[in-house]
Amino acid sequence: MARIEPRTLDDAAGAYAGARRRYAAAKASADAAYERLQASPETLEYQIDWNVARRAESAANWRLKWAEEAYREAGGYVGDGDE
Repeated sequence: MARIEPRTLDDAAGAYAGARRRYAAAKASADAAYERLQASPETLEYQIDWNVARRAESAANWRLKWAEEAYREAGGYVGDGDE
C-alpha cells in the first residue's frame, strides 16, 4: 500500500473545499439570474446574464470534479453527503 503524504492530502483537501465553495457561489449566482429572467423573460440583459452565469457555473462544476479527483487520488474520501 502506498504511503499518503499528509501535506499532499492537506493541499488536495484545501483545493477541493475551495472548489466546492466556488461552485456553490456560481450555482447561487446562476439561480439568481434565472429568477430575474423568469420575472422578465423578454429582457435581453437578463438572458445574457443567465447565459454567462450558467457558463460560469458549468466551469466551476468542472473545476470541482477535477479537484475531487485529485483529492481522491491523494487519499481523501468523498462521501455521498459531500456531492
